[in-house]
Amino acid sequence: MIFKNKIKNNTKFIYLILISFYSFFINFYYADFGVFPIDTFLHYDAGYRILKNELPVKDFWIVTGFLVDFLQAFFFKVFGVSWISYKIHSSIFNLVISIFSFYFFLNLNFSNFKSLIYTICFATLAYTISGTPFVDLHASFFLLLSTFVLISAFKNPEKNYLWFFFILLIFLSFLSKQVPVVYALILQGPIIIYYMYLKKEKLNFKYIISSIFLLPLTFFIILYLLKIDISLFITEYIKYPREIGSGRINIFNISSESFFNKFKFIIIPIIVCILIETFSYVKKIKPIDRNSLLKYLLVFSLSVSLILHQLMTKNQMYIYFLLPLLFSVLDKNLNSIIKKKMNYISFIVLISLVIITFKYHLRFNENRKFHELENVKLNETISATNIHTSLKGNLWINPFYIGLPSEEVSLIRQSANELDKIKEEVMLITNYLFMDSITGKNMNLPNKAFTLDGTTYPMVNNKISEDYKKFLFSKIKKKNIKKIYFIKHEKLPSRVFTQYMNKNCYKLFENYLFKIYEIKCFE
Repeated sequence: MIFKNKIKNNTKFIYLILISFYSFFINFYYADFGVFPIDTFLHYDAGYRILKNELPVKDFWIVTGFLVDFLQAFFFKVFGVSWISYKIHSSIFNLVISIFSFYFFLNLNFSNFKSLIYTICFATLAYTISGTPFVDLHASFFLLLSTFVLISAFKNPEKNYLWFFFILLIFLSFLSKQVPVVYALILQGPIIIYYMYLKKEKLNFKYIISSIFLLPLTFFIILYLLKIDISLFITEYIKYPREIGSGRINIFNISSESFFNKFKFIIIPIIVCILIETFSYVKKIKPIDRNSLLKYLLVFSLSVSLILHQLMTKNQMYIYFLLPLLFSVLDKNLNSIIKKKMNYISFIVLISLVIITFKYHLRFNENRKFHELENVKLNETISATNIHTSLKGNLWINPFYIGLPSEEVSLIRQSANELDKIKEEVMLITNYLFMDSITGKNMNLPNKAFTLDGTTYPMVNNKISEDYKKFLFSKIKKKNIKKIYFIKHEKLPSRVFTQYMNKNCYKLFENYLFKIYEIKCFE
């Protein structure tokens, strides 16, 4: 028996090494192919600017990603400012969440090998679809980790310290992106309350309550020490996103057919599991395992919360990493009532998952659908070292540039060179969110990015527009900025800036690279 356990533990160790290598390098590899600048580089210069003593909220307007920016700054500090460092960030995240998922599968009493297969499927569908740091994925994975911790806390009620880590991960998810955690707490909240009611004699509520208060307090103390205005943080990170969210709810519309097509492989396992549990209860096939039921409910509620969030975002699907988790629960449930055909049923479930995983691997990893690259000829990419050596590794092709990648790369390089020659302080409006790092200059971008629908900054008809206008003018005056540059071929509309200023207070100049707005006054 001792010898058998030793072999089992050695096998687990080998599998953990395999998972670590696979989950890291699959993301590291696919991150290189193509760019969707506004998403691909969203945290690139944001992280760099933090290293240069600029801070989100205070120096550039944010909507989400507060924590992700600081994490990227950390990776730049450790590994240097480069595309490789950028990929390391997301690749390590894929590694960590994959390892935790492996233990989730083991805790379902699956064999080491079966858990390995499930984990490989998970790692393939997790961070790899984006490749680079992305707020929705960070927020979702912190939520997933919090769910794993919560399952462990339910299983071990005497380990009260687990509640601290649960609350911490919830908080980290919120600081990555606000919305998913709200849905998760609404759906998981009743489950948690019910569990606390059952185990109230074993729980140290003082420990839990103190964690709830101490973590936000610590955060606000950090904001104070960094001299980040707390009221401005609330405006940018809570009030304005709430305005965006309410607007999206008002226009929310999706057909039942479209909904099912998008989420069918997520919905079906949940429905089948519910039917199995209901059937087992009615027919009294097996006694109710309350601990297992609560575990499954936590996973299902997380899945539903992420579906809700996915519906409210304008991004491509990114939650297919839920499939291995849900199929594993389905596998476990089916085997609980069909024990005689256990191996046969498990094989069908597992093979189905592998086939579905391969399908989405082709669509999202090979064809890069998440970054709108599925209709782009990826064999026509050009090395981004032609822009700057720090971008070595990236194979540049932009689905929104009409023309050859080499033409766009040449224009970006020329733009960077010209900006580098300017001695005075200027403001650049661009979604090439690496210009600060490759020029070594502060381009004074007022926002992290510039969307056309006002997602990253308030439009003039928004309730928060006056707050943003005050922030923008304050930045311009503080840096004594006289000229605002637009990279011409990018074709960003001038209203990004001009909607906040009287037309008599600026004058437009153009050359072959830039549209330049000279500021004459403020009104």
